[in-house]
Amino acid sequence: MFLRVQLLALALAVTLVQSSSAYYSGPFLFWGLDDLKDLQSPALAEVDDKMLRDLYSNAAAVVVFLRNGTTKLSADSFPTFKRIVEKYEYMYSPQQMLSSNPLDYNVNAEVINLVGSPSQQDVELSALFRDSTENYGERKVLGILANQWEEPHVLHKREAKGGDDLYSTSTTPGSPTDEPEIADSLYNVPGKAILYMTGPPVLKMLNDSDEGETTHVLDKHTLATYDARERESKMIVTFKVDDSTKLTLKFRFDMDAGYWSMSKVDVFVMDTKSKDGAKSLETTLELEGKAPYAPLGASYSCARQLVFRNGTTILTLENIQVQPALEGKTKFDSAWDCVGFTTAPILSGIFVTSFMLIGLTIAIIAILDIKTPNRFESRTGKQLTFTVQE
Repeated sequence: MFLRVQLLALALAVTLVQSSSAYYSGPFLFWGLDDLKDLQSPALAEVDDKMLRDLYSNAAAVVVFLRNGTTKLSADSFPTFKRIVEKYEYMYSPQQMLSSNPLDYNVNAEVINLVGSPSQQDVELSALFRDSTENYGERKVLGILANQWEEPHVLHKREAKGGDDLYSTSTTPGSPTDEPEIADSLYNVPGKAILYMTGPPVLKMLNDSDEGETTHVLDKHTLATYDARERESKMIVTFKVDDSTKLTLKFRFDMDAGYWSMSKVDVFVMDTKSKDGAKSLETTLELEGKAPYAPLGASYSCARQLVFRNGTTILTLENIQVQPALEGKTKFDSAWDCVGFTTAPILSGIFVTSFMLIGLTIAIIAILDIKTPNRFESRTGKQLTFTVQE
């Protein structure tokens, strides 16, 4: 009996180990912590398990990013990520599996699946890692770049030619397969968030060089993603403006005291053909007027135009309905409308109605004060005669 219990416990342990590492496969790229400066990964060998556990435990948070494509990780495809890696200490490991799961050693560990084209993954990865460093502190977040388990492939580190490649695959990479563009104004992350507009967003930017204005009608987008946090969540939508420009909007939802609000939108514009991968625009727009808000579990609807502005950059949204934190639901809940009870048309209607009621009241009182003639005042009746004697 005791032997059977031991075998059962051993089988359960093996299952747990396999399930903990089945999310992702190598090779792995670690960055973000100063502790990586003194660590060296043996060539074509696994990183020491104790070293990994110490990294997980010493970090304030661990973020594991999973790539789901075979596109070569190069400076052309991931320019923003390249600058992040160069900013921090990093370590490369060619191993196919991690001996220790970061989710078991750090309460703030999370796994994020990167979706979309390489440029979209680059923007999403960079934005989410930047958010983590803002929440937990600079150089206190351990970032891990891995691959989804369904598509394992061996990567070998090499010297980049001209600084273009971070590392390349040993297998022949397939051609980039961008997600199909969606021509509508519905951004839906099933079970997490929905944003709908009757018309596409319009972004206007004033050019400093010629004082001209550039207008982008964002009518085609890829699949939206959602980053859920305790106090602030974000919906990330990427648009293809032209063959060389990618534009990303990040709608920010603040959660507080059982309510959510959307008062800011981050805008990223990137030239995908630029050699240095520099962004032509990276700014945060704030809403003019009262921000959309509603209780958690309710949506917000507004027929008026919402204008987000920061200097010469303006984003307009037409007739929106939005709801974050869907908690697994696939459609909007009951909506809070931006048209309140004290708008000018409603106040005018109340004033006119009150005026008419006052006039009607005066008329009724006047009618009630009219005295009907009695029998002595009737014209058809017999006239009264009074004789006066002196």
